[in-house]
Amino acid sequence: MSAAGGGADVVCMTSALRTNAWTYDDFTSEEIDLDRWTVMSIAGADGETHHYQDRNAQVRTGDGRLELTVHPFTRFHDTDPRQNNAKQMYRSVRRFAVPAAGRLTFEVEMAVRTYGQVPYDLLDAFGTVSLFDLQTGVVLNAAATNDTVYAVVERLVLPGVTRPDEHYIHRVVLDVPTEPGRAHGYAITYRAQTSEVEFHVDGRIAYWTRLPVPVAGLTAGMALFSARDLTRYPRAQREHGQGATGWWGPWRVTTGVR
Repeated sequence: MSAAGGGADVVCMTSALRTNAWTYDDFTSEEIDLDRWTVMSIAGADGETHHYQDRNAQVRTGDGRLELTVHPFTRFHDTDPRQNNAKQMYRSVRRFAVPAAGRLTFEVEMAVRTYGQVPYDLLDAFGTVSLFDLQTGVVLNAAATNDTVYAVVERLVLPGVTRPDEHYIHRVVLDVPTEPGRAHGYAITYRAQTSEVEFHVDGRIAYWTRLPVPVAGLTAGMALFSARDLTRYPRAQREHGQGATGWWGPWRVTTGVR
């Protein structure tokens, strides 16, 4: 059978686990598929809707991956991170439900090359494989710069969803050698019964954690960021001509139910 918004399903049965796997997007179209992806937008501190879109963005697809270059970054703001951090971000149109008694896994290759990045600074210029849930504020990112691969686990402050005291963010540098433009295979798995998250890179488990709240569904995303602290760094140290290229693809999704 055919999965909505993706390739053919593959259903596998064992005595303990039933899995369903499909390709969400293999990026064979010459244009980004608007039935699968849209530019992320969110209300800013000013109450206006802001799109995570940089005027310098160059996008190419059609050869099995989405390639995005923003060089230099131009989307900066001095007080509101929502108008500053994400330079260009795409989110999946579909929100993927987590099987109540099972697991949900996203797999995708990503390569990142930054330009003018402050060496070993995790936030000056980076790309992400992103999963997030706006119903709980949970964010799970696999991120990379020219020199570092790391995991991000965050709970956002969202009006009507989370309180400021519930916000937290962990960035964990992973034992994954990398270099500019080097591709890695990323897989992020969420297990419903235990609220556990596993990050795999190049087929090896690289990080594990447990979320403080259960998640019923996740949205996928791809993005380029520059997110140095607005209160710590003046504009001249945040906007210094840096940029990045990232490519992603294909996206594969697997659900497993016991």
